[in-house]
Amino acid sequence: MSQDAPTAIRGRVLDEATRVPLEGAIVMLLGGVTGYMTDSLGHFRLDVYPDDFGYRLSVEQLGYATIEVSVPASALTDFTTINLPVNPIALEGLEVLVDRFERRRRFFNGTVRILDQALLMRSAGTAYDAVRRIIPFARPCRSDLTDLCAYRRGGRRRVSICIDEVPAYAGISELDQYDPLELYLVEVFDVTQVRVYTRSFVQRAMREGRRLQPLSWGCA
Repeated sequence: MSQDAPTAIRGRVLDEATRVPLEGAIVMLLGGVTGYMTDSLGHFRLDVYPDDFGYRLSVEQLGYATIEVSVPASALTDFTTINLPVNPIALEGLEVLVDRFERRRRFFNGTVRILDQALLMRSAGTAYDAVRRIIPFARPCRSDLTDLCAYRRGGRRRVSICIDEVPAYAGISELDQYDPLELYLVEVFDVTQVRVYTRSFVQRAMREGRRLQPLSWGCA
């Protein structure tokens, strides 16, 4: 029988073969809409309501098989360990994609700032709030509050926003729709382009062998 007071399932996620803690794995209550991303030690804390019948959890990490796990009601007092099996094909696809991200950044003649999984995990608010942390001098444009402008030394530059290789036509309001935990990577090239990549996009790109757009194409 459920009670009104929420509590939590605590545990960790490990690589099934190596027993190495997995950072950035998403743990969710099956059928739920919010989850928890594991920290550098693989730890998670998932808020739930007590249920005598136990819980069904979904666990996913890029490069690994997504699994469903049944945990008993005693999980509220025990420490739960979940072993996640590697998906060799997906892992190879992720390694290729990561290399493409890194290669593109290396050939950019300017400053690149990134928010990776570890930094996104610690980001509060929305994707827009996360972007503002690495471009603290960016503000909504005076001419259009949905556009993002960078104000420095008395000058103003419009910042193009691209989400999953597609221009974010709604600009800031579109960024505000994403939780940082939904994201895989945020790249900021100088103060001209913000490129945001969701975890779902990266999963599709891994499966399809998709290439990244050249930076010269822009986002707008």
